Amino acid sequence: MLIRPTSTDEADALAAVHRSAFGADLEADLARALILDDAYVPSLSFAAEEGGKLIGHVLFTRAWLNRDDGMPGFPLLLLAPLSVVPGSQREGIGTVLVEAAITLARDGGEIAMLVFGDPAFYGRFGFVAAGPSGIRPPHPAEPEWGWQVLELAEGILGAPGTLKVAAPLDSPEMWRE
Repeated sequence: MLIRPTSTDEADALAAVHRSAFGADLEADLARALILDDAYVPSLSFAAEEGGKLIGHVLFTRAWLNRDDGMPGFPLLLLAPLSVVPGSQREGIGTVLVEAAITLARDGGEIAMLVFGDPAFYGRFGFVAAGPSGIRPPHPAEPEWGWQVLELAEGILGAPGTLKVAAPLDSPEMWRE
């Protein structure tokens, strides 16, 4: 299996991975829109390939924390979506994709990454409930326990504020499970 960075030229092929994994167009359309958005972070978005075929993808976009105290905000990362095609699920591919992104993000000086997902999965990487950090999603997250943060630079978080996200993620429907 090959883990490699992705590019905007692969938007349709990567969207097909999400369509296959989720069995619906919603995640595929979201992935494609995010890949083509200016907030896309291709250096931290990875594909898993086996035999020349795409079998998994993790996507990161740049987000911005608008602080409640009026002080300057700062950039963060948002992980969404992550997918592995059905025939390759439960083989650790999603784990490898997320671990690769976390390592590069930490080494690259990123502050934190956020995700709206399953705490049982993301907790394995050190993600914790984001509520206590004071970082709020752009719309209420339902269920609230799915909103999580991973601090990459110790002691950076603690300034409450609302996250500004890429346009394709900035709708209430995107924040409901």
